[in-house]
Amino acid sequence: MTYTFDLNDPAVIADPYPNYARLRDEAPVHHSTDPDLWLVSRYDDVRTVVRDAQRFSSAVSAIDSDPFNPSMQPPKLLRRLFAGIPAIRVMLTSDPPDHTMLRRKVSRVFTPRRIAEWEPRIREVTAQLMNDMLAADRPADLVRDLASPLPATIIAEMLGVPAARQDDFKRWSDELVDGLLTGGSRTKMIRSAIAISWFFVRTIRRRRRAPGDDLISLLITGTGDEALTLPETVNFCVLLLVAGHETTTNLIVNAMLALFDRPDLRDQVRANPELAAAVVAEALRFDGPGQGLLRVARTDIELSGTTIPSGAFVLPLIGSANRDPRRFPDPDEFRLDRPNIQDHLAFGAGIHYCIGSALARIEATAAIAEITRRIPDIAPAGAPERIASPVLRGLRTQPITFTRNEIHAG
Repeated sequence: MTYTFDLNDPAVIADPYPNYARLRDEAPVHHSTDPDLWLVSRYDDVRTVVRDAQRFSSAVSAIDSDPFNPSMQPPKLLRRLFAGIPAIRVMLTSDPPDHTMLRRKVSRVFTPRRIAEWEPRIREVTAQLMNDMLAADRPADLVRDLASPLPATIIAEMLGVPAARQDDFKRWSDELVDGLLTGGSRTKMIRSAIAISWFFVRTIRRRRRAPGDDLISLLITGTGDEALTLPETVNFCVLLLVAGHETTTNLIVNAMLALFDRPDLRDQVRANPELAAAVVAEALRFDGPGQGLLRVARTDIELSGTTIPSGAFVLPLIGSANRDPRRFPDPDEFRLDRPNIQDHLAFGAGIHYCIGSALARIEATAAIAEITRRIPDIAPAGAPERIASPVLRGLRTQPITFTRNEIHAG
């Protein structure tokens, strides 16, 4: 069967879910030639790919190849430079035993207790951002005024860096993501990678001289294998900035998009703020910020009757798995009473399960609860600007409107 599926088609990026349904039914393991990827779309197969680190490797180097932005080829001089430098281990793109060691080091600063301690501050920052947005003498934008600065501020504070650098953080994050995933500028991506790395190098060196109680200080302290090296710490800080900031921003926005279309549900959350956590859980399943995770097949592997060849790039479609009716009844309905609501794969599964998932949930829940409580008639005020990526689902802008005499005090 010949089936054409263009990941980068603007119509697919705008609404991939009908295309996912066709993939699941007609070509659950589909070979795309441009880009050269094997797309896996059914829940059970996707779960196998993201959990099976033995057969599906996470060790994918963006310097060597980037299937989402093939034009992003580093200059020959830079490629030769990287070829002469020993590879730096990064948790997101490493396999055991390196991944096991790195995860053990960083997990001690992401314990449930440490993350829970941040919840009051997260709620305080959320309320302040809302106050600023409602008091501003300009049209409001959900991304610019709340969804983006909330996780950026919290990550900055966790890392112990000045909140005044928030705009730099946002620009660096956007340019890194755009260069890797959306066909953006190679020059800007490399420039931002150098800028953010140098920023963290200087910060880490200061923490070595005068440790504090911030996350960077915790990462570099310890004895023996417990402490991260300088390159490991820099890479983990960059991962926190980009992955934690970008995905949480999009989670908040995607959850609100679902509520925009369901005013009755929004009223329920306003009357019962404890439902905000269920909104976030269902938004992760229904319209998650990460639509796919890149892997490389280590051997020939058969899934759903199709053999994926060794060495092939594999893209398990998380967004498709989370809409698979084989796992979720009425998958295209946004329901808060879903009995298996936590079975979604938005945070991955297995050894690569997102280490910042608890933080993302707390931030998004605080945002949804605050918005629904204080702005009863919030609505889109114009067309949003969607991120032009098949794997990162979210918005760059979302103008909003509301009746100011309906605003509830903080």
